[in-house]
Formats: sequence, structure tokens, C-alpha cells
Amino acid sequence: MNLIEILTSLLKNPVFIIPLLVAFIAQGIKGIIRSLQEKKILWKAFFEWGGMPSSHSALVVSLSIIIGIKEGFNSSIYIISMFFAGIVIADAIGVRLATEEQAKVINKILQKEVKDQELKEIYLKESIGHTPLEAISGALLGFLLTYFLYYGFFTK
Repeated sequence: MNLIEILTSLLKNPVFIIPLLVAFIAQGIKGIIRSLQEKKILWKAFFEWGGMPSSHSALVVSLSIIIGIKEGFNSSIYIISMFFAGIVIADAIGVRLATEEQAKVINKILQKEVKDQELKEIYLKESIGHTPLEAISGALLGFLLTYFLYYGFFTK
């Protein structure tokens, strides 16, 4: 099987394509929401981590749901994917949100308290985590889009 055949088969496989589409849609919605909030197009918001809705949550929930649809909700692979989704969502809310808060504090300290110019030039990325609402919104979006995409486009 050559590369073109592999890519073609992947693009026809709903377990591959639907979670990918869901993640892109969630990321697009996030960019639109941030742009509306700032009243200007923020191109970087279409590519950032963190924010509303969580594209990570959308992707892992979509992956889990499509595996459940295709393999059965009692299958081992679905159960594994469900635990995987739970870990990713918990990480986005817990560890990554805490890291985001720490980055904000460190950036403030570096800008206001540090005299060393080289240290003042350091800026830590702040938008990396999710609030519970952002993660839940992403998960719900992943769930709904997966059903819509699968039953709307892959079952005909």
C-alpha cells in the first residue's frame, strides 16, 4: 500500500476524519469567539490552546464517541478511549490551567520586579489551560458534532 492509498483510506475512515473535523471546527469557533470579544480578527486565536471551547475536549470526546458507534459502546477500545478522554479533559482543567495561572504570575513578576533586561524579555505563554466550562463546552460540542457528522455524511 503506497502513501496515497493510505491517505485516501484514512480520509474515508470516520474514526480518523470526524474527530479531526470536530477539532478544526472547535478551533474555528474559538477563533471567532475571541475575535468577537476583541472586536477584531485575531488570527492567532485560531491556533492557540486554551479558551472557549476546548478543542482538545472536543477531539477526545469525538474520538471516543465514534469508536463507540463503530466498535460498540461495550468494546474494550471504546472503554480505553473513554478513560483517555477523561484524562485529557482533567489535564486541561487541572494541570494546564494551573500552569497558565503560574505563567501569568511569573510574567507579572518579570515585568515589574526584575531588573535584568534579559529576563524582562522572557514572556511565558499564558493561554494553555481550560476552565471547567470551556472543557465541558468542548466535550458537548464534540459529542454533538460527531453524531451529526457520522449520521449526516457517513451512513449513506
